[in-house]
Amino acid sequence: MRFILIFIAVGLFIGCGKDKFTTKPQLKIKSINSTDISGSQELRITLSATDKEGDYSPFFAIKKTVAACPSSNYTDSSGKFNIPGGFIDSKTKEAEIIVTLSKTDRGANTCFAPGGGVKVDTAIFSFWTRDRAGNVSDTVFTKPILIRN
Repeated sequence: MRFILIFIAVGLFIGCGKDKFTTKPQLKIKSINSTDISGSQELRITLSATDKEGDYSPFFAIKKTVAACPSSNYTDSSGKFNIPGGFIDSKTKEAEIIVTLSKTDRGANTCFAPGGGVKVDTAIFSFWTRDRAGNVSDTVFTKPILIRN
């Protein structure tokens, strides 16, 4: 199972002022299910996305920006994540993105310490996107997440 990207279009326009959104897409991390992941536990990161024009492009990227394990085989997803076309065509200005990473998606995180012991991987994931006009969002980062295998 590859990365699961679920888009839930949020139609909550009540109480949202137009000046709240910007032409440049904005991402914010809303929640992380756990900052200490082990075994087959999934890592779920919920982000909010806004764009004044609602002109999202299919591009969405996630990267493991810090890894305590140099041998971690996590693959950068730039170009591999795609925002669903139905959402893009809806011109929705606000959305919630739920990124789910299974053990397979996170890659091998086993670090071997000097002397043959095993140490825990500490990872920070970063996310960014761009809209159809080429505006790129700021990069948002998770808190450090411990990944135990």
